[in-house]
Amino acid sequence: MEKKASERIKDFLDFIDECKELNSMAYSGVGEEDKRHQDLMHEIEFEEDPVKIGRIGMRVHQSRVERRVYKDIYEITSPVVEFARDPQNKKSLDLARQLLGKVRKVEKYHENRVYIPRIKEDSSHGQKDPE
Repeated sequence: MEKKASERIKDFLDFIDECKELNSMAYSGVGEEDKRHQDLMHEIEFEEDPVKIGRIGMRVHQSRVERRVYKDIYEITSPVVEFARDPQNKKSLDLARQLLGKVRKVEKYHENRVYIPRIKEDSSHGQKDPE
């Protein structure tokens, strides 16, 4: 079934909001993995047991892979966030939110619409009696 106009507008606005959330989460994730990397490098620096250094190295690898995932999400969502922050586009998005409300209102009206005939016809299918 085809989506309603309001659903399509809402999908776009939800996408913008989701990108903002993902971007913020990814930015924090990159920062956290950078700190973890630094901690692990210091752990290696002060460790003398080669087996333990190997284990720490695996943790460094896992941290770098995780950081890459966050960084990719950040890079993908950044243009959308920048678009939404631009004052002109922000105004357009605010107007789109208002548009969503107007379209929903019309759709609701159409769902509950009932036509009441203005002229009562008799049972002769629209033919009036000649007078």
